[in-house]
Amino acid sequence: MPSKRIADRNILVICISGYAGSGKSTLAQYLKEKGFCIISADELGHRALSIAKEEIKNTFGSDVVSKTGDILRQKLREKLKTEEDWRKLEQITHPVILKLLREELERSKKKICFVDVAIPFTTGIYRICNVMIKVDAPIKVLKKRLLQRGLNKEFIENVLKKQSYDMNREYDYIIENNNEDLNYFLEKAYRIIQKIIKSYRLKIS
Repeated sequence: MPSKRIADRNILVICISGYAGSGKSTLAQYLKEKGFCIISADELGHRALSIAKEEIKNTFGSDVVSKTGDILRQKLREKLKTEEDWRKLEQITHPVILKLLREELERSKKKICFVDVAIPFTTGIYRICNVMIKVDAPIKVLKKRLLQRGLNKEFIENVLKKQSYDMNREYDYIIENNNEDLNYFLEKAYRIIQKIIKSYRLKIS
């Protein structure tokens, strides 16, 4: 059964989340190729940095902004040494991300939109979603995939730790993506998504 009613904007909003390396963005890209509306929280986050750059500069120092006015993301990351530093940045950017997401949904002409987001609960994005999906895989599989991307072990540990709060929350659906064939995973996920959409009495156009 649907977990939440469709909001007044009359769009079914489905969250696709999962740890880094889980395959959530691969699934989102697959759905995009099928013609679905896909909104990337990462892209919204990059836009939020630009929109909130003055407040970020005032909080973390003028050296996090280039001479051309762009946020120097590597320099900003270097400033995020404690949980308190992260909280300060999140307090600045998360309200902007939510505002941008609502604007994207208002502009969408689709009846169904998917949000590709790593930390839906921390950002508050879960409040906008009707259905919460988590793409899951064993930690050792996640680490192997991330190592194959060229990421170092310390960075991987930090990313997975950062995402653990959101990943341990309750989701409506969990789709396993172990070391199985990619096409099998995508087809399996799509069958589940078709059932979700059907439960809201919507048609896949």
